[in-house]
This record gives sequence, structure tokens and C-alpha cells, in this order.
Amino acid sequence: MTSINRHIGLLAILAILMTSCGIYGKYHSQVTEEDQAIAIPSYQDVFQDPYLIALIDTALANNLDLKVAHEHVYQAEHALKAAKLSYLPSINAGGTPVTTFVSPGNTFTNYTFASASWEIDIFGRITNQKRMANAFHLQALDLEQATRTQLIAAVAETYYTLLMMDEQIIVADSAVANLLRSVNTMREMKKAGMTDEAAVAHFEGSYFNTRAQVENIRLNRQITENAMRLLLASNNAPIHRGKIQSSNVQSIDSVNLRVLNVRPDVRAAEHQLERAFYNTNYARANCCPSISIGGSIGWANGGLLFNAIGNLLQPIFNGGKLIAQVKIAKSQQQEMQWNYANALLKAGNEVNNALLSRLSYQVQTDDLTARVASMTRALEATQTKMRYGKGTYLEVLTAQNDKLAAELELISNYRNILQSNVNLYHAIGGGK
Repeated sequence: MTSINRHIGLLAILAILMTSCGIYGKYHSQVTEEDQAIAIPSYQDVFQDPYLIALIDTALANNLDLKVAHEHVYQAEHALKAAKLSYLPSINAGGTPVTTFVSPGNTFTNYTFASASWEIDIFGRITNQKRMANAFHLQALDLEQATRTQLIAAVAETYYTLLMMDEQIIVADSAVANLLRSVNTMREMKKAGMTDEAAVAHFEGSYFNTRAQVENIRLNRQITENAMRLLLASNNAPIHRGKIQSSNVQSIDSVNLRVLNVRPDVRAAEHQLERAFYNTNYARANCCPSISIGGSIGWANGGLLFNAIGNLLQPIFNGGKLIAQVKIAKSQQQEMQWNYANALLKAGNEVNNALLSRLSYQVQTDDLTARVASMTRALEATQTKMRYGKGTYLEVLTAQNDKLAAELELISNYRNILQSNVNLYHAIGGGK
């Protein structure tokens, strides 16, 4: 047995003894088979408005952020392939001539045709790099799914906001028309001496104020439509939509909190922790010897020339850099542990908030509906009193404004109920 073979044999035994140091340790995921078996509804199951489904499909096909996330997955796939190929020897071909002068008039030339080198992965340096690359690939897949879920939620949120604004504009336009009739009525009453300029001015002021409100809603609707087109990656895409009252959502009535373990952003945080785990192993492996075998084949003095050499490098003195790198890697691993725990906490908080919000908005619906009915009766009663000279124009004006405010708030509450379901879909991670 040659000297280099004896060293390799001793180091192989040493490698087995050093497994307790964590160089070869494997990361154990927090996700169980039970977690992976939990069914998560897809967006087609949750959102049942055909116009919304069509918009989501368009966004998933065209959105640029999702395309960027897909490229990250592509890059991670090839990084993993490269890491796997690190186990193979590196072979280079070439025709490099080397001339050696032995004495005046006495020279010979070597031609190297190919050279190869191969690092023997006794201490897990290459293995840990491959495992880091695999974790990075899985993280990229999870981040792509998280981007997809976020995109679906953003499209749904923007869609429901547009439905709300559509309905609010209809109601506000009706209020503007009623106020204009009231202004004309007050002007006729002034001519007949039944009221004064102050009453006319109050109604005109309310009329112009409501018109300005409607114009502001229209402006916000145009801005929201532009935001939707940005999600669709099209500046002129038509945004077909229905009515807010007919937009159905399949409610998610209960949530198994174990689903949070497979939420894509939580999974991405755990894969980041996994990468840090293997990076710590890699830093430890750098403190151990590295063994490589190299060789070349060429031509010299009319015959083939083979050359092979083994190389053993053991770090002895490096100013404490390798030890510092191990400590840094451990700290980064702990940092990723806290980030993962924080991601789980945030996910649970989002689920709780979505469930609580939906329940609260559903309870408010009955009260807000009753409020609109009450304000409608109040307006009718004050108008009747005024016709018979028993009420004042201020009572009518106040009743009109109160009715409009109640109707707009009820429409907003419809949107809030839909939005809470979007938030819940997003909070559980969204199905594929």
C-alpha cells in the first residue's frame, strides 16, 4: 500500500469517527406525512364567479412576478444538477506544449492532451453542498407557489373592490339625481315664497358635494382597474365583471392549523433553515483535510506519458478564519430557526384574523341592512312632513345624506365579507 493510500485509509476511519460532529448529519423536516395529506381547496373551488376565474387564469399565464419566480426555480434546478455533478472528476482537454532545456542543444518537449482532477468526498464537503442546493431548489419551488397564491389573492381582492365601487357609483348616481330634483323643487318653492335662499343653497351644496364623491369613486375605480391590468400584465385588457350581490365564495368553515406547516412561505422558511443547517456542516467540513487525485495524459519523446498524483491538504494555521466561519454559520442557522418560528406565528395570526373578520362582517350585515331600511323610512317621513309644512328642509337633507352613507357602508361590508374569504384562502396557503 502506497503512502497516499495509507493516508486515505486512515482518514476514512477518522471520517466515521467524526460523524458525531455533525458533518454528515441530515436535516429532519418538521412536516409530517399527515401534514402533507391535508387537502387545501384550489381557487376554482373557493371563488365561484366565472369572471373572476377568467381573470385569475389570465394573471397566472401572464403575470411577470410569477414568471420571475419560475425563472428562479429554473436556476435552482440547474444549480442542483451542477452540485450533483461535483461528485464526478473534472476533465479538461488541451494541447499544451512544455519545452524543457536540459543543456545547450539538448531539449525535449511534452504535450499534455488531457488532465483530470477528482476530490474524494470523505468529509462531506461535496455532500453538504449538494444538500444545500437541493434545499435551495425546494425553497424556490415554495416561493413560486407563495407568489402564485399571493397573485390569486391580489386578483380576487382587486376584483371585489371593483365590484364594490361599481355598486357604490350606481347608488351615489341615484342620490345625485334625487338631490338635483330636490334642488329644483326648492327653487320652485322659493319662487312661490314657501322657502328662502338658505334652503336652496343647502341643497345645492349637498348636491355638488355628492357629485364630487361620485367623481372620486370613479377615479379610484380607474386606478383599481389599472392595478388589475398590472396583475394581468396587460395595459388594455378588458376587465369583465358581474355584480357584488351575485359573486359567490365557497366559505372555508374550519381550518386545521396543521395546514400551516405546508403553507408555501412557511415551507420556504424551513428550507432556508435547512440550507443553514447544511452550511454549518459545510463550514465544519472545511476544517478537515481535503483529498484530491489528479492526473494527465500526454506525449513525450515519441511515446505516451501518463501522470497521476494524490494530494492531501490539512488546514493547520489560518488565523482562526475557519473556526470563525463555523461560528458564523451556527449563528446564521439559529437566525433561520427564529425566522421559521416567526413565519409559523404570523401564519397562525393571519388565519385567526381572517376567521374573526369574516364572522364580524357577517354579524354586521343584518345591522347595516336594517340601518338602510330605517334611513329610507326616515327620508320618506321627513319628505312627507315637509310637504305638509310640518318639517324643515334640514331634516330632509340630513335624512338623504344618512341614507346614502348607510347604503355605501352596506356595500362596503359586502366587499369586506368577500375579502375576508380571500384573506383566509391566502392564509392557509392556497391550493394548486
